[in-house]
Amino acid sequence: METTLKFDRVVLTKELNDKIKKVGEVFEIASILNNDSFLLRDGKTRVAVGVVSFDDFEKYFVSVENFKGWTNWILFTGFDGQNDCMYRTNRRKIQVKFLTDNVRAESCCSKADEFNLSFGLQIAYLRCLNKALDKKKSECEKIIKMTDSEIKDNEHI
Repeated sequence: METTLKFDRVVLTKELNDKIKKVGEVFEIASILNNDSFLLRDGKTRVAVGVVSFDDFEKYFVSVENFKGWTNWILFTGFDGQNDCMYRTNRRKIQVKFLTDNVRAESCCSKADEFNLSFGLQIAYLRCLNKALDKKKSECEKIIKMTDSEIKDNEHI
């Protein structure tokens, strides 16, 4: 494995033990201990998780940049402060889903471009927002049609 430094972010590729078992979960190296091991902490909460030897580290972890696969869903509030969302990425695509509207959208990075999480997240969020608004619009149109038909029925009476 390449040189690993303090505060590097790594991803679990295989289940290690009871505390470190979610494949795809991101960890941060909190400290490099003298006895040839790493102190890991959760990438989100920054709470210490455990100590891993260098040998186990090379078997079970890979740097975030080299990870192949999707990360876990990460909760965030939308850029407009309105929607509760979740996103995940595989370092080429970003998927966003709204929890309340049950819609999902994604953005993809061109092979010629460098991956940019915040820009891709904004694009995927806006696409998801557009889908949610289209869904609400169609629901409102259905209600209007039902109301119009009820009005016509009541005019005959």
